[in-house]
Amino acid sequence: MRHDLRVDEWSLNGYTSLRELGRGGFGRVVLARHDASGTHVAIKYLHVPDEKFRSEFRAEARILRGLQDPHVVRLFDYVETPQGAAIVMEAIDGVSLRALLHERGNLEPEAALAVLKGSLLGLDAAHRVGVVHRDYKPANVMVGGDGQSKLIDFGIALRSGDSGQIVGTPPYMAPEQWTGTPASPSTDVYAATCVFFECVTGRTPYRADTVAAYRAQHTMSPIPADQVPEPVRALVERGLAKHPQGRPPGAAEFAAELEEAATAAYGPEWESNGWRRLAEAAAGLAALFPFAMLVAKVAPGGGAHAGAVAGKAGHGVLTKLLGGNVATKVVAVATGAIVVGGAGAAAIVLTHHKPKKAAVAPLRVELASYNRSVTGLDLSGARLVQVSGGKDEALRRRVNDALAAPLEWAVDEMRQMTTRQQPACTKPTVLGAKPEIGLRGPHLVTVRYELPKEFCHPLDFELPHITVTVDLRTGQSLTGEQVFAPGTVTTSGIATLMQRVQPHTTDPDLALVCTGGTEPADFRPGQPFNTKRPQPPRVSPFLTPKGLDVTWSHVGSECPFYSVTLPYSEARDMLAPKIVAELPK
Repeated sequence: MRHDLRVDEWSLNGYTSLRELGRGGFGRVVLARHDASGTHVAIKYLHVPDEKFRSEFRAEARILRGLQDPHVVRLFDYVETPQGAAIVMEAIDGVSLRALLHERGNLEPEAALAVLKGSLLGLDAAHRVGVVHRDYKPANVMVGGDGQSKLIDFGIALRSGDSGQIVGTPPYMAPEQWTGTPASPSTDVYAATCVFFECVTGRTPYRADTVAAYRAQHTMSPIPADQVPEPVRALVERGLAKHPQGRPPGAAEFAAELEEAATAAYGPEWESNGWRRLAEAAAGLAALFPFAMLVAKVAPGGGAHAGAVAGKAGHGVLTKLLGGNVATKVVAVATGAIVVGGAGAAAIVLTHHKPKKAAVAPLRVELASYNRSVTGLDLSGARLVQVSGGKDEALRRRVNDALAAPLEWAVDEMRQMTTRQQPACTKPTVLGAKPEIGLRGPHLVTVRYELPKEFCHPLDFELPHITVTVDLRTGQSLTGEQVFAPGTVTTSGIATLMQRVQPHTTDPDLALVCTGGTEPADFRPGQPFNTKRPQPPRVSPFLTPKGLDVTWSHVGSECPFYSVTLPYSEARDMLAPKIVAELPK
């Protein structure tokens, strides 16, 4: 198990290195913690002084900085020092698609389609800013514990229409790449189809022993569409067309074709089924998730076992520097909940050590696509949290209604604004939803929704982040006053809460704007905005496995979102007893 952090190597100030995730000829990747906020990040260090490499590194950071999309790894910072350069980015608790395929061989069609759709949406984000990836492959895709995927490497990307050296990975290179023809979004469509083919069949569409043979097959050999299931053959034929004009012009168009074909072949729940199967597949490799490795270091007997698995799986993470990624197995069993996946896993099975005494039937918490069609709104990127399983259909429906309520509020708000807009909208308003699953115990689940939007006309406000905590025994959505202990949501109780919050705040100016003047009414629903529905509370508790997030967020205010995490050791006495009973021990 690699957690040797060499004392002679430089590291960024303000970050505590936790373990090395991988190392290659050009640098290393380290899992670290941002000292001020406690956020875990992945830091990609370049230790080659050559200006050419530094220029490429800088270009990759510039590309990532311009991509704000849930299907692309987020960039937090880029730093150059005399010692080297570093990219600080989102730490993804998952495994590379390459590791998953190496372990499994192939995936079920729904799982393969879910990976392809996520990748296409990430590639489309790049295409919208004029960037072509040029090296999309399984090692550049991370699959998280929730089954969703992200692109992680833009090391040889080019501006659309630019030509360059003949570079890429031969099994996935489009015919035009072999001649140095200018790159276009359809170049990435070709590579994504190659990866999809590999996900379904366990092998790439063309296999050769030499680069020259690969070139001949990609440019001249027939498309092997007959080797994939019949419902997806048309997708493979379109995506692997020899000429760019024969393919969908971009990732967004191909994603639309995929959605139609997948729904027709596998039903409207194909995507959530695919995420679930990916999460289950990733769980088979979960002991090597970056965060699980940290747990393994302190878990009884965990270190030796995890080290043995790591030795078999390898240690690379970010492919430009390191190659493929490692992968993992089961993470934790706590408070009667068997958690499948990493720290951010969305698929969990709620159960109990003694089934005869279980208070609720087993439920599965999972991400799903939002399927309601609303005139004037593009909701293709909207996700929500739902439950399945259990014997009580009425209870399941109540839980799902409560979990969907934040997104339903945002949909109705944006629909009203779009309908009333003058001059009338000529394009749909895009409304996304990014749910973050917090604490999930035997009897409750907590979810926080981020609600990004692109209104049909410019707007100068953001939708709030909305938190919902649902009692899985009743389907009731708990208010802030029900989550907190009696006396907390009072003037004196809030004063005590704020005293405890203060030492954990970051960004003093924003903290002052957001937290100043907090009062009991802020924990209750506010006045309606566009519809008759009350606004979500300005202040909400978000329960996480690590602590209580106190969240400030309000539509139209100068504080679209601010959050402070209190360790449960400082918050336990301020929470209701039934909530305390659900907390990690």
